[in-house]
Amino acid sequence: MAKEPETKHGIFSKPLPTILDDIETATIDARKAADEARTAGEKAAAEVMKSLRKLFLKMAKDITEELSEGKK
Repeated sequence: MAKEPETKHGIFSKPLPTILDDIETATIDARKAADEARTAGEKAAAEVMKSLRKLFLKMAKDITEELSEGKK
């Protein structure tokens, strides 16, 4: 009984246009994921800036009050 040759890589059994379609699909998915990650990063940075802005405004208010009390 003759043994059938084993294919080491399943990709060789696919036609080239199918492989190219798979690559294109993967590329589209990667671009979408990158866009989502960028958007999430921008939102996170905006939230951090809001927190820092609140902190600095509170610090400025506290310092102003301290200086005003020192003049009395």
